[in-house]
Amino acid sequence: MRKFAVSTLEPGHYFTKPLYLDDRYVLLSPETPITSEMIERLRHWSYQEVLSDGEQVEKPIALNDEGGETISVSVDRDVKENALFREAESYYGELLGFVERLFTNFVTRNELAERQISEMVKRAIDMVRSHRRYILRLSDMKAPDKNYIVAHTSKTTIAALAIGMTIRLPSHKLIELGTAAVLHEIGMIRLPPQLYMSQKKLAEKEMRAISAHTVLGFKILRAASFPMSVCLAVLECRENVDGTGYPRTLTGEKIGLYAKIIMVAGSFAAITSARPYREPLDGHSAIVEMLKQRGRMYDETVLKALISNLSIYPIGTHVELANGTRGMVVDTNADNARAPMVRVIAGPHGEQYAEQPVVDTSSSEEYRVVRAVADHAPAPAGDLREE
Repeated sequence: MRKFAVSTLEPGHYFTKPLYLDDRYVLLSPETPITSEMIERLRHWSYQEVLSDGEQVEKPIALNDEGGETISVSVDRDVKENALFREAESYYGELLGFVERLFTNFVTRNELAERQISEMVKRAIDMVRSHRRYILRLSDMKAPDKNYIVAHTSKTTIAALAIGMTIRLPSHKLIELGTAAVLHEIGMIRLPPQLYMSQKKLAEKEMRAISAHTVLGFKILRAASFPMSVCLAVLECRENVDGTGYPRTLTGEKIGLYAKIIMVAGSFAAITSARPYREPLDGHSAIVEMLKQRGRMYDETVLKALISNLSIYPIGTHVELANGTRGMVVDTNADNARAPMVRVIAGPHGEQYAEQPVVDTSSSEEYRVVRAVADHAPAPAGDLREE
C-alpha cells in the first residue's frame, strides 16, 4: 500500500479504495468521506501517515447515505488503541534495554544494582496495570536485534507480574516477584553461550551442563545479598510440581510461589518465541499445550491465573467466529476463559469492515470462537532452553 501524509487529506474527499490506519485497521471505506474530525483525531494521536491502494478523489465511487459519523467514532477508538499499543511497545523496548545493560554490567563488572532493578520492576508493574491489554500481546513484542535471553527475561517479567496481580500479591511481594523474574536467567550468563544459543537440540551432556544455571543463579544472588525469597525463586524456577524438574526435584508445596509463577510465565514466553531450532507456537496453541501439563509441570492455580489474564485465546490472537467473520482478541472475559472479547475485522469472504465492533463471544452462538487463525509448527518437547 502507498503512504499518504495526513497533511494532504482533504475534508469531503474520498479514497477509491479503503484507507487504512496501519496494516490492520480500516479507517474509511470508499463511499465514506474524509472529515475534519477524523483528520484532527489523527493529528491528536500523532499519526503522520495513512495507507491505501487507492487515490484521493473529490467524488465517491458509490454513495452510502449512512455517512461517516459512526466511522469517526471507530477511528477515534482505533487511533487511541493504536497509540496505547505503541506506548506498550515503547516501554517494552525500554525494558529490553534495561535488561541488556543489566546483564552486560554483570558480565563486565560483576555488578547487580538491586535498587535499579526494583525501580524498573515498579515501572513494569505500573505498565501492566495501565496497559494490560496491550503489554500482554507478547507475541507482538519484537526484539530482532536482542539476545534471546534478554527478550525472554523481559517477556517473562511482564507475564509473571500479570499473574502476581491476578492472585492479589501485595505490592512488596510483586516487587520481589518481578526482581526474581528479571534475574531468573542470571546463572545462564555464566555458561558458555554456545549452550543456550545453539541452533541444534542439546546432547545429554550439554543438557546436564545447562541445568546448573539455577544453582549458579542462586549462588550469584546470595553473594550479592539479595533477599532469600528472590534467591530461592531463581533456584526453584525450573522445578515441576510433579517432581520431575531440577535442580532438587521438588514437588508441589515444597516449591515457592514465586518459582511456580516464573515457571508458568517463562514457559509461555518461551513457547511463543522463535528459536533457531524451532518455530514459535501462537498464543492459543501455547495455552493448549500448557494445559496438558497442568498438575505435572505447572501449578494449576498459577496456570489458571495466566489464562485469566490471556484467555484460552490470548490477547492479540486472530480468531474465526461461528458466523464466519474474523477478528482479533482485544480483552479477556473474567467469567469465561474460552469466550474473550473480539474486535470483528473482516467478513466471511475476507471483506474488511470499516466499523469494527467489539463483541462478547459468550453473548451469542454466532459469535462463538471456533478456532485461532494461525499457522505455526509445534515446538519440540524436552529441551531445557525452552522454559
